[in-house]
Amino acid sequence: MIEHDLEISFLKESVMVLNSRTSISIFVILAFVFCPLGMCQQSGSFKELTLKITTTVQEVLPMEPMPITITLSNDTETPITGHIQIDPGYGILKIYVAKADKLFEQFHSADRPTLTGIRGENVLKPGFRTSVSVYLFYAHPPNLDKDKKGQYLFESPGVYYVKAIFEDLEGEKKIESNMLTIEVKRPSGEDTAAYEFLRNLKEKQEKDIYYRDFLLTTFGHSISPRDQKVLDKKEEFLSQFPNSRYARYVYYSLGDNYRLGVGKGVKQGIALLEKAASYEDFFLAKDVFLKLIKTLSDQGETDKAWEYKKIFARRFPDADEGRDYLEQTGAPEPRSRSNWFTPKALGLVSIAVAILAMVVVLLLFKYTPLFRRKT
Repeated sequence: MIEHDLEISFLKESVMVLNSRTSISIFVILAFVFCPLGMCQQSGSFKELTLKITTTVQEVLPMEPMPITITLSNDTETPITGHIQIDPGYGILKIYVAKADKLFEQFHSADRPTLTGIRGENVLKPGFRTSVSVYLFYAHPPNLDKDKKGQYLFESPGVYYVKAIFEDLEGEKKIESNMLTIEVKRPSGEDTAAYEFLRNLKEKQEKDIYYRDFLLTTFGHSISPRDQKVLDKKEEFLSQFPNSRYARYVYYSLGDNYRLGVGKGVKQGIALLEKAASYEDFFLAKDVFLKLIKTLSDQGETDKAWEYKKIFARRFPDADEGRDYLEQTGAPEPRSRSNWFTPKALGLVSIAVAILAMVVVLLLFKYTPLFRRKT
């Protein structure tokens, strides 16, 4: 009886030791698997995120829009908890513009739609990066109502500075971007007369809203003009200044209106979009091509659409549509690394290995001889 009690006591102690060893083993396995994925690291501060603004254009003419790309990234070695609503439409990232005196003023886009549906925070892993491309043209100070007079950001020659500030969801922590220096050049040649044409419209916009419609639907985010007079004025501009730098914007906006069945119709719209697509340094060329390809396809001009798909794939190989068009047109797809070595794939493999290891440990725990009672 004593021997039997000693045996039971020994078994209980063995179970406790094995339980302890099993728990330690499982913990070590989980740590081994998940720590390399960044799940055991302490989260960094929101302020350690990097905010950067870039542009492909250093010089513009007065009244031209300015394209910028806003990039948020985690360049540290630790995960950081934060959100990714960097599009200015959400109102969390704010744009500041200054002239040579560097007295920055905050501006909201007066013609760009406001975005809703703000999402919560995420864990942004080391190496995380997200970008959004926007362009600056017409804005109003934050304390003014949208019905009051707005401001064309780059309406006069000179040096301008642009920066951005990004806040956390509580508005307590802020990240400031680098500062861009933009030179607005004085027009010359045909551009001089074209600029005077635009300035004349700006001066008249207080008396007749259609003058502002001309500017906002040509250079801003607005699409549909409210009056046939706007389309007529754009035709007048192209007849007078077909080779000016400003003409590309008018070709695009007027072609976009016509392709939707407004004014002179779809065929004329296609012709104008083709003209706008011919400018290789036009920062809106990608949008022009996509609308041109869709319109040609809708009109049954598949051969022409096919040719523009091939041109698009060459000019924009990194765009999602560019990769799709490469596949459609039979052009060789650039060779890429195996998907087995992406961080996501490696993470899934690590999790599978962890689960398998835990199953093995539990099986050993269940069937080890220490738990079999002697007979």
